[in-house]
Amino acid sequence: MVNKKAIVTITIGEAYQELWRTVCKPGWDRYAQMHGYDIICIDNPVDISERAANRSPAWQKCLVLSQDFSTQYDRIVWVDCDILINPYNAPSIVDSVPESMVGAIDVWSSPTQGWFPVALQRYIDITPKGDTFSQDVSMYYKKYGLPDTFNKVVQTGVLVLSPEHRDILEKTYYEYEEKGGSEWNYEMRPLSYELQKASKVHWIDFRYNMSWPIYKCLFYPFLMLESTLEEERKKALSAVCVNTAYQIGYFMHFPGDKSDMVLVNQESLTWTDCKI
Repeated sequence: MVNKKAIVTITIGEAYQELWRTVCKPGWDRYAQMHGYDIICIDNPVDISERAANRSPAWQKCLVLSQDFSTQYDRIVWVDCDILINPYNAPSIVDSVPESMVGAIDVWSSPTQGWFPVALQRYIDITPKGDTFSQDVSMYYKKYGLPDTFNKVVQTGVLVLSPEHRDILEKTYYEYEEKGGSEWNYEMRPLSYELQKASKVHWIDFRYNMSWPIYKCLFYPFLMLESTLEEERKKALSAVCVNTAYQIGYFMHFPGDKSDMVLVNQESLTWTDCKI
């Protein structure tokens, strides 16, 4: 084995496996070749217990450091399987993160502390389950039953890890339960809390985990409203917007609806290709 760092993801279910293999993997492969990463895709549950089956597979990212392959690497980068990597823009993500720390972005500062509240309020206004969120970041934890100790939130879709972080991840997996649907963000609230409680978070550039729903709410909210545009025209407009956003960042996250994800032209090298 030559590479000492790996990108790891989990794809459980045929739909996620196909989406990752056909849409995401090509960009991941280019990035891995450019920066010296192995790519490991786990396509079966790590935990097959009844408890695991009754909650989202997203929790199982907390178990990747207990797998046999994890001891072969100095750094493991967890990336959700619904993320596109722009290999032509993105530097090597581990380079700016000390091995003792977990690299992650702060949701409440993405893209800036001033702009995120605008995007969040639009999300709350438009989304039926948006009321599980609050402009007060402390409520993000309090609603889950956690202390309101921190004013930042780890977005767990991208995590730069080392083998030594296994205990924190497994503590979260085994000591916390799922609260409900996707609006509770599965493992994200307790894992964010535990990582910060352990003083292990190194905040990285938000471009390593750009959430398309946040950017859509902030810059292109008209895409989320009822429209009189014909379907093809609306699709073309969506394509221009999502491709423009893709050219800004490094890793682009598509939680929830994946329809805009397949509109990204990953062969494009510049935003000037985004025409309608």
